[in-house]
Amino acid sequence: MKKISYVFLTAVMFASCSPFQKALKVDDTAYKNEIADQLYEKGKYKQAIRLYEQIEAKEGGAWKPNLQSTFYKYSKSYYNAEKWEAAKPMFQKFNAVYISSPNREETMYLEAMSAYNMSEVFTLDQHVTYEAIQKFESFLSAYPESEQKDDANTKLRELKQRIERKAYESARLYNKIGEYTRDYNAAMVALDNFLLDYPGTVYKTDALFYKFDSAYKLALNSVYSKMEERLKNAIDLHEDLISYEPDTKYKQEADRMLERLKKELQQFSSK
Repeated sequence: MKKISYVFLTAVMFASCSPFQKALKVDDTAYKNEIADQLYEKGKYKQAIRLYEQIEAKEGGAWKPNLQSTFYKYSKSYYNAEKWEAAKPMFQKFNAVYISSPNREETMYLEAMSAYNMSEVFTLDQHVTYEAIQKFESFLSAYPESEQKDDANTKLRELKQRIERKAYESARLYNKIGEYTRDYNAAMVALDNFLLDYPGTVYKTDALFYKFDSAYKLALNSVYSKMEERLKNAIDLHEDLISYEPDTKYKQEADRMLERLKKELQQFSSK
């Protein structure tokens, strides 16, 4: 009698389990897939992921042709759950395995978007930013007339500006630390290299000013034997700045610095 009651109670408990809990326990891949798809459609992505993970494990990690729909939803579940670090390699694998998928345009775009969402702020290392750039470029090359092309191009410009901002701030840093290192030559070289690397940069005026500022400080802190040459070089860099942008926001400060340079230069006029 106790045995019958136990079996009956177990059956009742199993029957009362939610479809999700039941799917977690059964060994039936088709049932897991059915419930996972239902959860996916309801927007319950985290639960769907757990079942898709079990299906992938059961398949030994092999993404078979007949499971294309499963792995499409599996990848999108990670993306929709904002798990970018998991979504990116999932889409990357999907795009490599299912080359002829009717969803490939979308998944290539979402692969790029996953990297974009992971992209660090400009103050941090930019390796994911470079990766996102490459992925958007690949997407636009494969689907130049995509409905997502405008958004992809906007994101691409934003990512490139982020790289540019990082390069500018890195060069500018040499000017900032020159106060402690007195190595203003390094600042001038770094800012010059930035201008060479990014000739059309939106930070050109800033870079020209801080290059001038570095030359100014280098000249004023020079030994006497090198001061005249460095004063003249700083004056030339002031001209570069004003020639490029006559009404620059730095004009008042730059002109004040120019007067100091000319005053210092007067001591060499009697030579």
